[in-house]
Amino acid sequence: MAEQYYIIMADVIDSRSITKDKGFMEAFKSLIKQANSTFSDAILSPLTITLGDEFQGVVANKNTLFALLFYLDEQLLALGYPFKLRYALVYGEIETPINPKIAHEMYGSGLTRAREGLESLKDMEPHYYVQLQSYTDMQLQLSLYLYQNIKTGWKSSESKIISAFLTHKDYKKLQEIGLYKTRSGAWKKYNSLQIEAYETVKKLILNIIANERT
Repeated sequence: MAEQYYIIMADVIDSRSITKDKGFMEAFKSLIKQANSTFSDAILSPLTITLGDEFQGVVANKNTLFALLFYLDEQLLALGYPFKLRYALVYGEIETPINPKIAHEMYGSGLTRAREGLESLKDMEPHYYVQLQSYTDMQLQLSLYLYQNIKTGWKSSESKIISAFLTHKDYKKLQEIGLYKTRSGAWKKYNSLQIEAYETVKKLILNIIANERT
């Protein structure tokens, strides 16, 4: 009987309008490399670019799936990359041995479901597909919809400011480092970007996972 694993698969949204940019692939490869390095202790098969604008990987646990998702989204902001990702997170069977060096030449129903889930998002509004064979799947799916809804209100021109808020965790710090002249200005921006709500939804998702019954 094939073993089951946590699979992450993702692709670039509206990639046709982005892949013509000569700097895209370099940025995409750099993002994947950073993620593999940061999560090396919890990755079973490294994130691997498969079709030019897509990647897949296998991780050790459910917490890593979501921590990795948050990391990738926030790195896109911090580095100012002009693209966004949509994700399929699946717990399912992989029949072949897990390749610890590259996520190629593996197959199984889990990978098939991840591929189908990712494809299903291309004609839909949600950017996140969750199928972890758990009673919390719907809770996680709805929480990710809230997470996405907050991010939808962010403009690409605000990436630097948003990343600074997420990095420093305190709106007052932005005034101290010179990004805002006054604390009140930083506070207004912090509120309009719904940074606190964003961080709360992330905590909610991790809390759902941590308190799941086995």
